[in-house]
Amino acid sequence: MRNPGRPAVIVPTQAIDAEELAAECAAAAATGIVDAVEWRIDPLLAAASGSVLTRAEAALSLLPRALTAGLPILLTVRTGFEGGQVEITEDDYAEAVRALIAGATGVEGGDGTAAAAGVESGVPGAAASGVPVAIDVEIDRAESRSLIASAREAGVPVVASHHNFEVTDSAERLLATFTAMSEASADVAKVAMMPQTPADVLRLLEATSTADASSAAPVLGISMGPLGRTSRIMGADFGSCATFAQIGQASAPGQIDAVVLAEILDRVTG
Repeated sequence: MRNPGRPAVIVPTQAIDAEELAAECAAAAATGIVDAVEWRIDPLLAAASGSVLTRAEAALSLLPRALTAGLPILLTVRTGFEGGQVEITEDDYAEAVRALIAGATGVEGGDGTAAAAGVESGVPGAAASGVPVAIDVEIDRAESRSLIASAREAGVPVVASHHNFEVTDSAERLLATFTAMSEASADVAKVAMMPQTPADVLRLLEATSTADASSAAPVLGISMGPLGRTSRIMGADFGSCATFAQIGQASAPGQIDAVVLAEILDRVTG
């Protein structure tokens, strides 16, 4: 039985084919301690050819295989400066996310979004499976607010995110980012920073705690790399609703093995 006192544990997969995706999601579910899977589709977008819509469709065609494990799925596209593996334009990013939103609903919206994305009737099983599918939207994207609004209208939960793989933002910017995410009506507000000193980790945790006390949305603050391990283990004490761990390949520096992390969290949270 899951310890209700610990934060949710999310693990990534960067699978690019059906068998790998199904196996990694099944492995996550088999641990009994993973609460959701983040499917990073940027490796698939980078490996596939054709228009961005064609490549997004290739990802969506595999989504039912992820859903069979029964864990909620977070669909994420990361480009290079966010730590991802695909380079696409702002317009292509927005187009890909809109296609994912349409596929996650499994139902064409009244504005024709799904049809425009080439997903005329959504992904078989995406809506009928009963397994939640959420979308990650980088808040700094030009169309982030429009994308979040589209997802909300379609009934698709949104994790708004902001990444800095070089340094840790100032306290003022961290708080402004959390506020922007909440004002955009994101369901979860997430920031991930790269610390250079222990003081950077403390600044991230303090900003997360402050945002948690004032934000309408649940917050998630991550400090990456070896220095940031405290944020992954004790983040819930500072307001984080979840933590990211790994099974197999990590998707960001500093992720801890999911089984090990869950054991630690269960011990410290009782």
